[in-house]
Amino acid sequence: MDEPIPKLPENIFTAFLFLPLGAAIAVALRRILKGKGPILLYCLIGGVFAASFEPIVDVLGLVYLKEINAFSTFTILDRTMPLYIVMVYPWYVGGLGYVAYKMYSRGVTMRDLFILWAIDAVINVCLETPGILMGVYLYYGQQPLNIWGLPLWWPIVNPLMPMIAGAVIYKLRPFLNTNWKLLAVIPVVPMADGAANGAAAWPIWAALNQDDVSYVWTHLAAAATLGLALFTVWIIGLAVAKKPEEIGNESLMRRMGSIGLMSSPDTPVATGPGGATKIGA
Repeated sequence: MDEPIPKLPENIFTAFLFLPLGAAIAVALRRILKGKGPILLYCLIGGVFAASFEPIVDVLGLVYLKEINAFSTFTILDRTMPLYIVMVYPWYVGGLGYVAYKMYSRGVTMRDLFILWAIDAVINVCLETPGILMGVYLYYGQQPLNIWGLPLWWPIVNPLMPMIAGAVIYKLRPFLNTNWKLLAVIPVVPMADGAANGAAAWPIWAALNQDDVSYVWTHLAAAATLGLALFTVWIIGLAVAKKPEEIGNESLMRRMGSIGLMSSPDTPVATGPGGATKIGA
């Protein structure tokens, strides 16, 4: 693993991952200027800290981010992280965690949560595939579900990070009633990163790090990780999901399109008569 990083692909991939981050920063600053609250900005900052988990999951999950000639940032466990890692974590873990929090505040069913998990998994595939195909980084070892260089157990686990972050923020928000208390959102994001990976990825980590392990065992471990990931989504649902009759017939996609990232304030959720959810109370 001493191959230098191809510079043009690295630059393209870094710019590609900065686009959603730049947009998220712009929205966060606009929300603050309009008096809508700093939670999105705090989620993005928390995502920066969550990037410190990347070397840990790289070592356990057998992925190598090419370091030679890379635009380097920090080093943990003798793994030096390229700049693009600091670009992706804030918007994927922090930004999508904020979107999840807003969705939970608006109202989601248990079924919606599994759809949201699938959507975040597709986003993960789309953000990683260009880097894989351009040779910016690589997975190694007896990786299961590895079709084009991206082992699909990773997109099974990664959506849990923003979903857990959003759930914790959603449950904490009524208690974060001062500007100082709102800063608690920042550590929630890296905590959710660690919780998600620890909850679902441990079977595949254990299998991949055995000597001379066969694909049979790694695929069985991937199946266990899938089961744990779905179990985790269900657990999240126990904390945030509502009954369909409390939400109405509006589709999930329509609700996602109208959660008000640009306009609605980050205020605690109140429950009206009959359990109806009121936003901005």
